[in-house]
Amino acid sequence: MTTLFQPDDLNPNDPAEFLYTLSAACFDHAAAIGDEDLACLNDEQHALVAYCYLDSQVQEGGFVQLIAAGYGEYVLMNPLADSLRRWRIKPTPKVLDKAKALYQKYGGEIEALAEQETPVADIRAKFADFEELDGEYYEAADEDMAAAVAYVQANWARFAEIAD
Repeated sequence: MTTLFQPDDLNPNDPAEFLYTLSAACFDHAAAIGDEDLACLNDEQHALVAYCYLDSQVQEGGFVQLIAAGYGEYVLMNPLADSLRRWRIKPTPKVLDKAKALYQKYGGEIEALAEQETPVADIRAKFADFEELDGEYYEAADEDMAAAVAYVQANWARFAEIAD
């Protein structure tokens, strides 16, 4: 068992930096031990990684960007929404439920366009159904990230300790 950080090592006043740094440490540890499948991560750590993928991609270019970048399956078809509900986050899981339905409808087409190197802006124009969800996510993101940090702090060992 490796401890990635001590509770005081990260600044909870910058939720994105706090969560992204912890998520990156999970990746770095997995890479250091040659675990390409991230099997060393527990369910909470996988949820953290998926949440950081979600945030970084949606903030950059919306849900279409997330799907085009290849993260749709990992973020939307796994129990991330349920994990976030357990973390006492309410708005984002509702958005994820809607995004999952759209992913099931359009995901294959978006991924195929991305594989053909279609610009994300062009893909977004074809799938305007995601725009409302992007807006809902943006409205909730700051508050939900702060709630995620509070949950991580309250359950520190589940996130900061990782199997070797």
